[in-house]
Amino acid sequence: MKSPDLLHLFFDFVDPASFLLEHRIRAREDSTLFPLVLEPFELRPPPLELLDVQDEGWSAHWDSMASAAEGMGIPLVRPWIVPWTRKAHELAMHAREARRLREIHEAIFRAYLQEGRDIGRIDVLVALARDHGLDGSAVKPVLDVDRHAESVEKKRARALELGVRRVPTLLWRGRTLEGYPDPTVLESFLTSREGHEEP
Repeated sequence: MKSPDLLHLFFDFVDPASFLLEHRIRAREDSTLFPLVLEPFELRPPPLELLDVQDEGWSAHWDSMASAAEGMGIPLVRPWIVPWTRKAHELAMHAREARRLREIHEAIFRAYLQEGRDIGRIDVLVALARDHGLDGSAVKPVLDVDRHAESVEKKRARALELGVRRVPTLLWRGRTLEGYPDPTVLESFLTSREGHEEP
């Protein structure tokens, strides 16, 4: 999974910090120096209970990220549900096979964080796939039969072996950066070649 020459971003589609951090990295003028590898990491894989949107920790996290997003000119819509993301990650894996990963990856994030859609629902994901160039009639059976479920589980297990415990987490040349970093910390992480840093 991990290559020392690639910047690995462990993310989940319901996490606004993952969305904003990816945006910051891709927006850098020197972003081509940091080939970004997207690594799915479910916050709460089934059958764990869904996260309550009224949870104090989640609410504080959302408020903080909404403020950061506003400063970046990115509108967010407060979600009414924090769904399981297994199927969303499965769709992304299917999109990778179809060479449409970037479009579908971005569309899933936008659907949840900016449009308030329930990305835990297969019908929502099929419609999303269809709207972004995939064959909906082919996507639905893939999701119905859990074709990529094992791969999503294995990626999470491998991430845990690498020490990943939360999202977002960056791995870059043997170093780890957890959480949503301030600009100075992110700059230091991306330009330093040694050591271990956390915000």
